Amino acid sequence: MSYFSNALKELLDESKMDFKTLATEVGISASRITDYMRNDKLPNMENLIKIADYFNCSTDFLLGREYASTDKTFCTPPPFSQRLQYLRKLKQYKHIDIYGKGGITKSRYFDWLNGSRQPSVDNLLQLANIFDCSVDFLIGREK
Repeated sequence: MSYFSNALKELLDESKMDFKTLATEVGISASRITDYMRNDKLPNMENLIKIADYFNCSTDFLLGREYASTDKTFCTPPPFSQRLQYLRKLKQYKHIDIYGKGGITKSRYFDWLNGSRQPSVDNLLQLANIFDCSVDFLIGREK
């Protein structure tokens, strides 16, 4: 969790911005941004993408999987359920190949697949490891 907090603080320092301004700019409450900065909570997938889009950095940088923020161009991600189906077919994985690894429950996996739930940041990291890809590729921000 500290990776996200540290990366967020670094980006705010570099941009000479305070957390209240960021909150207004991205549409996340200031108290939630404070939670992230104090390392009390991780963002949900939607807020992770909002922050990464705002700073034009990768979600992988925010999550400590990359050492430097990048100046890549990112895509608007499709619904996660579509992306998960695409990746499963791309890797030719069976459903059990995905939920059977990394402690993901079958019901949670199928909730993601049918679009009734979004994965947590911890689950995104697990899935990126299962698919051997970046989080940005996993969620469809990167082609």
